[in-house]
Amino acid sequence: MFLLYRVLRRIGIALLKIFYSFKVERDGNLSKGSYIFVSNHQSLLDPVAVVCAIKTPIIFLASSELFNIYLLKPFLLIDKAIPIKKESADLKAIKKALERLKEGYSIGIFPEGGISPKGVIEKIYEGAMYLAYKSGKPLVPVVVQGTKEVLPLGKYVPKLRGKIKVKVGEPIFPDLNKDIKAEIAELKEKIEARMKEMLTG
Repeated sequence: MFLLYRVLRRIGIALLKIFYSFKVERDGNLSKGSYIFVSNHQSLLDPVAVVCAIKTPIIFLASSELFNIYLLKPFLLIDKAIPIKKESADLKAIKKALERLKEGYSIGIFPEGGISPKGVIEKIYEGAMYLAYKSGKPLVPVVVQGTKEVLPLGKYVPKLRGKIKVKVGEPIFPDLNKDIKAEIAELKEKIEARMKEMLTG
């Protein structure tokens, strides 16, 4: 299912290393299984950096608007990305993501709901935490650094210089014995705090 994905990932890793001194820092090794990867969002390059940093194939929840961009659509289709409507409770997208998690695939989400113009984490939405609770799958905080300088917001052609780093944190497991609202709120607090710590650390 992901043969072309894997080929493009290898090419991406090579290009990132050549042009951007690509580095990955991990808090520990992830065991085999499905995860919900939760990343900050500074640039259109972020999904590429996340994919290249994590060996497990990731199916992203991507804004439905991105499927209208001619250059991006083929890569979204290769990734089997799930289109999601921005700033709304897109139940169809959430249901499809839960199905993929149940099938053993991993999901990738940018919980800020879009690219941060300031490059800092100001607010995250609860969709990823809801998926974690309903699926029982762990959340993995991810932070991308350097992409904002290489491909700033509003640009579509990256600079051929810069440094890109991805930090992958340890899994955070949902406590299914707790009330769903309380646990989602707690997971959100943990993820947001950890991502901010990784971004500044």
